Amino acid sequence: MYLPLGTYSPDIKLALVSASRNCFPRALSEERTNRLLERCRAAGIRPFIPEGDCRIIETKAHAVEAARQIKEAGCDAVVYYLGNFSGEIEDAVFIKAYDGPVMLLAAAEESGATLLQKRGDALCGLLSAALAVNKRGLEDRVHIPELPVVGAEEGVQEIAHFLKVARVVKGAQNATIGLFGPRPRDFETCNYNLASVNSVGIEVEELGLFDLQNEVRRIKEHSEEADEIKSDMKREVPSIPDDEFASRLSVYEKAIKNFRDILKLSGAATQCWSEQEFSLGHVPCFINGRMAQSGFPIACENDCYSLIAELLGQYASDATVGILDINHSIPKDLHESLAAYPIRDMVGMFHCGNASTKLLKNPEMKFQVIMKRVMEPDTPPDITRGTIEGQFAASPITVVQVHGIGDRLQAYIAEGQFLDLDPKTFGCTGTAYLPGFSRFYRHTLLGRFHHHAAVAFTHCGSVLYDAFKLLNFAQVHTPLPPSVPYPGENVFRNGFH
Repeated sequence: MYLPLGTYSPDIKLALVSASRNCFPRALSEERTNRLLERCRAAGIRPFIPEGDCRIIETKAHAVEAARQIKEAGCDAVVYYLGNFSGEIEDAVFIKAYDGPVMLLAAAEESGATLLQKRGDALCGLLSAALAVNKRGLEDRVHIPELPVVGAEEGVQEIAHFLKVARVVKGAQNATIGLFGPRPRDFETCNYNLASVNSVGIEVEELGLFDLQNEVRRIKEHSEEADEIKSDMKREVPSIPDDEFASRLSVYEKAIKNFRDILKLSGAATQCWSEQEFSLGHVPCFINGRMAQSGFPIACENDCYSLIAELLGQYASDATVGILDINHSIPKDLHESLAAYPIRDMVGMFHCGNASTKLLKNPEMKFQVIMKRVMEPDTPPDITRGTIEGQFAASPITVVQVHGIGDRLQAYIAEGQFLDLDPKTFGCTGTAYLPGFSRFYRHTLLGRFHHHAAVAFTHCGSVLYDAFKLLNFAQVHTPLPPSVPYPGENVFRNGFH
């Protein structure tokens, strides 16, 4: 979505409607709904409730009217609560009439002392409701939690989770991304299929590197447009080498922001490597990191899929994300503390220097070492300057990537942590522990996904997983437990026999 800078995910207007089968007491559903709403309000969640009798759906007319009110109120998602058994036909009519994401929740029985007069049988009712939904082909819009039969306290937890899921869905379905320039030759795997991107609701503005060049040229003629940006950059990173170079960077950032505002972009990907450096006189890394920490991620190598992964990770975590390489193995002697970890599940995650300074320990502006070898081998660094280098601070992480599979998307999600270890190498780099990584890498990543990945600096895999299902991803890959072999894994080599 086109969000104000400094905002990381869209707001969600949530609705809640309940259901009751006509041979069960409507009062039972009302009582349980009111108890759930009290807990919601205590948690700061205030859903929209339809007015009148349709707040407890018992008939088709109730279902249609509730859906009408909820749509007119501009609600983004609905909690559909089975206060008792509910009428499965009416359940399906409501979901059919309301065209957004819906979570099905069923009320658990509260007490053995009330089972005679206040038994609601929503455990049974949910079976009927879910089957009615599936028979009508509506299941792609319906979220059923892992534990869907809940008391009021558990119900609030599921609603809070669903709100996060709905943010990802709304963000994706209303996103437009800008791609500047062709994919660099040396990054063949950073390709994309437009149909797969459109399949989750994301739109693409394909632009040329020359569009950026022309906007940079125009801003240079009115240099005062970027003066405020330059001052802010110098405050953030005092190690910017000189005023003239700071001007190059600030003009570029202003150009990116102008395109963002004109085209209402949610994020962007630029060519980099290496025509962008020759034409604009710097690497874009620092600006990419600054924009990401403002809620506008920018992917490298014009990598559309990684940009999408960044956006989805940002919406799920409601915070700054990054794009990194699944880059290098970790030597055993990097640090003595690594003896406590399975070394093959450690991975060095790196990129040239495009991370937010807020994520790094002792960030400093430097130059891109590999580019300089090729582009400026015999001179001091100039156009290869502009990276931000430093160690990622210790934190939980969620690693996520998407890729096309036919005209749809597939994804992988893995959770782990950055350790507080000096990576002893260049770039913005962290030493990550991803449990089960070596087998996951061999049997899931290889041949399906390329070298980039988005990183969210919290554990949000559960939110992403449920959002990907609602976005109709073809496949969502996750690491398997040590006792479960991957398809095609040689069980004789890996100890399963």
